[in-house]
Amino acid sequence: MTPTAEIVSVEFTKSVIRSRHAFSYAEAQARIDDASHTDNITQGMRTLLMLSKRLRAKRMELGALNLASPEVKVQTDSETSDPVDVQSKELLETNSLVEEFMLLANISVAKRIYEHFNDTAMLRYFPLCRLSSLLFMVLGWDADGRRHGAPPATNFETLQDMLKVRRGLSLDVSSSKALATSLDQCIIPNDPFFNTLVRILATRCMLSAEYFPSGTFSVPDFRHYGLATDIYTHFTSPIRRYADIVVHRQLAAAINYETLDPSLRDRNGLEEACRNINYRHRMGQMAGRASVEYFVGQSLKGKKQVEEAYVMRVLKNGFVVFVPRFGLEGLVTVKDLSKREVPTEFLVEEYTIKIGKTGTKIAVFDKVVVSVEAIREESTGKQKVKMLLIKPEIM
Repeated sequence: MTPTAEIVSVEFTKSVIRSRHAFSYAEAQARIDDASHTDNITQGMRTLLMLSKRLRAKRMELGALNLASPEVKVQTDSETSDPVDVQSKELLETNSLVEEFMLLANISVAKRIYEHFNDTAMLRYFPLCRLSSLLFMVLGWDADGRRHGAPPATNFETLQDMLKVRRGLSLDVSSSKALATSLDQCIIPNDPFFNTLVRILATRCMLSAEYFPSGTFSVPDFRHYGLATDIYTHFTSPIRRYADIVVHRQLAAAINYETLDPSLRDRNGLEEACRNINYRHRMGQMAGRASVEYFVGQSLKGKKQVEEAYVMRVLKNGFVVFVPRFGLEGLVTVKDLSKREVPTEFLVEEYTIKIGKTGTKIAVFDKVVVSVEAIREESTGKQKVKMLLIKPEIM
């Protein structure tokens, strides 16, 4: 690779990694930022960071999307290991460093296995379409992406209208480049989280990702809309994903390291395997989302926490809010706002609900203050997180 991140040549071989040091993202970032460190390992990381920034800039220039899904970290008690706090993860430059080289490895491997197995190479697909069955749930779009078809403009109509009505902003979805540019422009002064909220909502206009054998689609359909690349797969996590193991086996055969089992040359068999992998992946995503609520609930046992939140959706009987600190969303219902019946008016076209005798307005994108606590449902006995509105006050 040249200093401008142009690929000169690509080589694949079975090898052994000689690890010189293990870093957390934060530790690596601290080493890179500390000018007093001039050793080979630190200089190497600085070179990789420089290249990763140039790789990312090229992807963005080609129209790659910078979307968002909340990630959290759980802090545990040192003695009991019980959760004591849940906070949104801070992403560092070193996170992006690893992400860019993982993306590059995945793209390079996808090209190689498709050259050798053009009917059965395991690739990835990530269509940008509305997922009605998981509406307003975090999709957990990850750095690895998937097969990404260009979305019909209608998928974004509601989000476009919300931005226009509530904030006077527009969202151009005519191409990935246009969408990326307009997302960058969805900014509200003095409210840096607003842009992240819009990206989360944009992510939720998309379908869940899927694996597929290459022979089931035409080559133009391989293009990954979100990453702005013509082909993609998963290679970088064989310790946790079966799809990556398949890709490793296909690559090993492609470089004549080992023979390929006949099952990985059988397109029908791979289609069935992909259906199962895709199903398991969706179940894993749901489990991940449920675990966030579980750990938030465990950390809040016996106490309430007051946090800022953003309105993501309004309903006839309440509104959905997102709490940035916890990376968690929840429903605030009108019936929980008062012991007696509260008059409400649902203004559909304004994405607003008016509550109480004074007609307090709660609208999409509004910043509110809520209390967050863990409760146990009487009907199921399960623990869940409950949110109540603190501000604005409803009269």
